[in-house]
Amino acid sequence: MPAPRAIAFDVIETLFPLDPLRPLFPRIGLQESDLEPFFASLLRDAFALDTCGFFKPFAEVARSSLAQMGVAPDAAETILDGFTNLSAHPDVRPAFDRLAAEEVPVIALTNGNPDVTRTLMERNGLAELVSRVISIEEIGIWKPRAGVYTHAAEAAGVAPAEMALVACHPWDCQGAMSAGLTAGFVRRTRPYGSAMSAPQVTGESLPAVVADLLAL
Repeated sequence: MPAPRAIAFDVIETLFPLDPLRPLFPRIGLQESDLEPFFASLLRDAFALDTCGFFKPFAEVARSSLAQMGVAPDAAETILDGFTNLSAHPDVRPAFDRLAAEEVPVIALTNGNPDVTRTLMERNGLAELVSRVISIEEIGIWKPRAGVYTHAAEAAGVAPAEMALVACHPWDCQGAMSAGLTAGFVRRTRPYGSAMSAPQVTGESLPAVVADLLAL
């Protein structure tokens, strides 16, 4: 297996933890602990819609999930706005710097909004290290559908087998491998599910995962 010629990174949780959203939930009548149920509901409904052949963008599904939790439309914007103010994990910059030194393009591959993602990169001083931001809004399907990953490879000018995806979500790694990409799993808050195909690389930090991918 050759080392990847381009590496795509999942954005939410892999690069940017959701913890800064936690104190916003009491402001809209919920508990800080509602962060995890909210995000799980968002993904569940988005994946269900996608499976049934319907596409809804991230923000629309997020508003729907918050409404199911009893949050008024105006209050929901507090959480949506919070997504633009996330801070990167400390290990993101070293991993991106390593790839820049190796001249391996970095792709941000997100289920979220492309403008929000670019804002996050700019505010965290990472924009100059990211070759391209690719959002599911370009093609109207959600990760982990295979078409998202093959679209990213095509946009990067490489074959799927020449691209790797790095993510902290087992379902994301599974989707990438199903599309022919190499997968690197970074442990953030959860173990890798035994029902999923094993990723080619697993590590405790982004620099460790990147180093192992480059050594393939």
